[in-house]
Amino acid sequence: MSLLQAYLLNPRTQRALNRRPGEKGFSLIELVVVIAVLAVLTAIALPNFLGVSDDAAARAAQQGAITAFKECQVFKARGQNVVASTFQLPSINDFTIGANDASVGLGAGAAIGTGGQAAASLACFTAAGAIREIFAAPTDGNKFPVFKVSIDGIRTCARGTLGAGNANTYDIGCDANNNWQ
Repeated sequence: MSLLQAYLLNPRTQRALNRRPGEKGFSLIELVVVIAVLAVLTAIALPNFLGVSDDAAARAAQQGAITAFKECQVFKARGQNVVASTFQLPSINDFTIGANDASVGLGAGAAIGTGGQAAASLACFTAAGAIREIFAAPTDGNKFPVFKVSIDGIRTCARGTLGAGNANTYDIGCDANNNWQ
């Protein structure tokens, strides 16, 4: 047997000779399967990523209301319970921070502002010197709850108007008893 015949009969050489041009790479079926798997993973993961920004907005609104309440409590502790005592309005996406007389509902008698737009601050006290409730109201009432800190520091929330279980309502930070989580 000649050297050429031995080379041609070698299994490694046979594999190389039997390979057709263009067999390197992926087939169309393999590419379609990979794209389908990626599409399924995206469909599962994307809603979770979108909810992160909504959760952050709700948590920022809670913190804004708490901070405003604490500022008002500092004024009260210092004996500065006059209408001129104001808390600075934070700039929060999707929410407005406000102050409300405890004797009236959320809509009537409420002072609402947004950080950097209508007003820079809101009064902590009524003209009679009573402390006001602090609330964070969503710009879209169907989507988020309203967070409230009462005059004695109790934190409550009013769930989104579409109700619990509705896919378009995020009751983030609100438990079944309307307390903050």
